Amino acid sequence: MARRKEHSHDEIRAMAIQAATELLIDQGAIGLSLRKVASQIGYVPSTLINIFGSYNYLLLAVSESTLRTLHDRLTGVRAADSLGKIIAMAWEYSQFAHEQRQAFKLVFELQLLDSEPLPESQGQLIAGLFTLIERELAQLFPEVTPVQHLSMSRVLWGGIHGLTSLSLDNKLFAESLSLRDLLESHVQAYLQGMGYQKELSCC
Repeated sequence: MARRKEHSHDEIRAMAIQAATELLIDQGAIGLSLRKVASQIGYVPSTLINIFGSYNYLLLAVSESTLRTLHDRLTGVRAADSLGKIIAMAWEYSQFAHEQRQAFKLVFELQLLDSEPLPESQGQLIAGLFTLIERELAQLFPEVTPVQHLSMSRVLWGGIHGLTSLSLDNKLFAESLSLRDLLESHVQAYLQGMGYQKELSCC
């Protein structure tokens, strides 16, 4: 694609993220490259390196965009109570993963070099996702400390992510069970194991 005009760094950054996302969806990570992204927007690879710092940081920017979209999706979840909301968010998370399979996998499979520290913005985005769960856990377990809520959110969501990832790879090996039922069972079992006894009032 020929370059038709000069763009600001911010514009090129946005164009590159969009182009990389589209290529990722169409061809998967294996078909994605710095040269392809640069060609797609009419610039040379060195321009993108100057803006992002490295190819990995371009991919990380795509990952951050995915996390923001996921956060917006989870923020929009509604339910009758906190237990129902956690279950609904678990299902929304899994739906997002299946709808955005390649972008979702990139978030968790991207490996930075030792010379490429993880930007603070990435950590803040991930922490923001966990905060959505911690808020609901604080409603269900008001007697425990914020540190305990943090720990519980990681354990709880680790199971949700595990079931979702296995489903993406067709490795659940439970054809008679739906992913939605498995997610609900996991959430209920974990919370009941932590002492929550109120009957579910979902969605």
